[in-house]
Amino acid sequence: MNSEDRPNAPSPIAPLATGRSQAMGRCKDGGGRKPSSGRRSKGRADHFGPSFGPLLGYLGYQIRQAQAAVFRDLTAATADLEVTPGEYSLLTMIDANPGISQIDLAAIHKLDKSTLSLAVTRLVKRGLIRRVRRSDDDRANRLFLRAAGCGLLERVRERVEAQERTIDTALRPGERERMLDALQRISRVFER
Repeated sequence: MNSEDRPNAPSPIAPLATGRSQAMGRCKDGGGRKPSSGRRSKGRADHFGPSFGPLLGYLGYQIRQAQAAVFRDLTAATADLEVTPGEYSLLTMIDANPGISQIDLAAIHKLDKSTLSLAVTRLVKRGLIRRVRRSDDDRANRLFLRAAGCGLLERVRERVEAQERTIDTALRPGERERMLDALQRISRVFER
């Protein structure tokens, strides 16, 4: 039974709420770190490395570290295809929503229109997507994948799915679904 199964169990970040974290820095007295005793302590990577203070107990920090590791791996795995993780995401959304407007795509990805416009222009110049002016609004564009975009998307998706299988090796049965649910709930909390 873990702490989330027990109604009165202390939170793993409870020391932050009480101000008594063992791994906090020396901000109050302005002093530096004490010399290491050579023993591992909470918040330490190893007895020779730096202290992470309370960072290792923060979900936001751990999510960012996992995201950075996944992006580094995917960038390396797709380098020969000359596509970024962000471009893969755009190609996937255009494939799943043929004719999607740039405005809707910007809203989905929470990008400003000028940032998305630059990314779309790069994909158009590479011959991966085509932009079509809407007949009812000549300021708005609809986006479609070209054959080259479909081919590239298939090759990248194979590598993304291989990466997903690698991620699964770190998870126990049922954790993938629970993790996806938890991450989506965390995202929604900050969208309110």
